[in-house]
Amino acid sequence: MSNFRLAVAGFATLIFMSIGCSNKESNSVNEVKENPSETITNKIPEEAEVRGIFKRSFEIYELDANGKVYYVADPKQLLVEDSNETGQDDYYKLFETCVVGVIGSEGGYGPTGKYENEITVSKICV
Repeated sequence: MSNFRLAVAGFATLIFMSIGCSNKESNSVNEVKENPSETITNKIPEEAEVRGIFKRSFEIYELDANGKVYYVADPKQLLVEDSNETGQDDYYKLFETCVVGVIGSEGGYGPTGKYENEITVSKICV
C-alpha cells in the first residue's frame, strides 16, 4: 500500500510540474504579443546600395564590389534585364552595375557555399 501511495504522489507531482511548465510557456508567448512593434522592427532588414562588377556564368552569380564578393540573389531577374539593355544577350554576363538590396549575414552562400556574403537585389540604381 505504501508503494501505491508513493507512486500516486510521484505521478501527481509530475502532473503539477507539467502544468506549471506549460503555464510559464504561455506567459512568455503573451510577452511577445504585448510588444509586436519591437519584434517587427527588429526583423525588417535595411537595404544598401552597392556598386561593382556583376558576373554570371556557370554556378557563378556574383557582384565584386570594393574588395568584397557577394553572391547575388536576383528573384526579379533585374540584372538579366539590365544586361540585355547593354547588349549582352547570352547566358554569360560581365558588366559594371549598381544595385539596391538586402545584404545577408556572413555565411556560406551559393551552390557550393563558397561566398561569405550575399545581396538580394530589389532594384537597379540609376
